[in-house]
Amino acid sequence: MRNDAVSVISRKLGISKGQFHQNYEAIGRSIIIREEEEFSNDEGSFSRLMLSSFKLWAVYRYTGIRGNRRVPSIKLVSGIHTEVVQREDGILYMMDPQKVMFSKGNKKERHILTEEADKEETVLDMFAGIGYFSIPMSFKVKRVYSCEINPDSFHYLIMNKKLNGARALVPIFGDSSRLEMRDFANRIIMGHFESDRYLQRALTYLKKRGKIHLHRLSKRDEYRDILEEYESYPFVSKVKIRKVKSYSPSHDHIVLDLDVIKN
Repeated sequence: MRNDAVSVISRKLGISKGQFHQNYEAIGRSIIIREEEEFSNDEGSFSRLMLSSFKLWAVYRYTGIRGNRRVPSIKLVSGIHTEVVQREDGILYMMDPQKVMFSKGNKKERHILTEEADKEETVLDMFAGIGYFSIPMSFKVKRVYSCEINPDSFHYLIMNKKLNGARALVPIFGDSSRLEMRDFANRIIMGHFESDRYLQRALTYLKKRGKIHLHRLSKRDEYRDILEEYESYPFVSKVKIRKVKSYSPSHDHIVLDLDVIKN
């Protein structure tokens, strides 16, 4: 049924199914539409068509992220606004689509992190959001400290910890650059596009040897320059660069896996 609805809507919009899947994201019983000129020409009709075709509660339109607290700019265009629950690999993520962000495009990255994790590790998630990295990781490691500054995101981090019984997750409300702990983490997740600004601070939290997963945006022709930049850091013994997903026509969302040895 969902594939049939995609065919109908993509044909009416005059775009391919691939373009539809790239710009329209289903989360729980809602769909979030990334800004699309074809859609904006007849927003009301297409949103009602999506609502009925996919048996949704709500259709939202996304236009970006505001500020360092990563508040999504999203408006309801059809249906009833409510909390939704997204199920992914047996884990439940409760959220309010108008207050917090959730990217299904990071699913592969979540798999990579959980597969790589060791049961004796202590992990710090510096920008935890609603727990999309922290919660799956918490079932594989000794402890996950999950820091979040946005009060709405932190609320859902707590809710999702309870919802999933993530006992190894320790929520911390506040600025992750001001933690009092030192030299405690084996692995640090920095899932924020401005993570590089906090790298020196992250080093104070890492044990003498450890790993940092640093997210950022990159132009597609700058991978080599970025790799060489991080290879030049004296505390980096090894670095790998990995594309998470396309972000825009010119930029990719990437992760730098840094093996760190502190002096």
